[in-house]
Amino acid sequence: LSKGTVCVMLHSGSRGLGHQVCTDSLQEMEEAMHKQGISVADKQLACCLIQSEEGQRYLKAMRAAANFAFVNRSLMAMSCRKAFEKVFGRTA
Repeated sequence: LSKGTVCVMLHSGSRGLGHQVCTDSLQEMEEAMHKQGISVADKQLACCLIQSEEGQRYLKAMRAAANFAFVNRSLMAMSCRKAFEKVFGRTA
């Protein structure tokens, strides 16, 4: 940052989508834990072996959520740049 400049911070997470992925995966993870002999103190810490079919499905769903967040931030940044260009008459 320096005098005469503007800093814009954008945040767009996949929290809602990520939460839904976790909610959708919870029962499947609990079943996988039983099958794989895994136990945890809190059921919200459900997990499974990452190389298992359940683990791979979970990773794919979370990657999709992360990709959504990345694209959303990119679109927000582009919109912000266009707004600055319109107001200030020049590109960033």
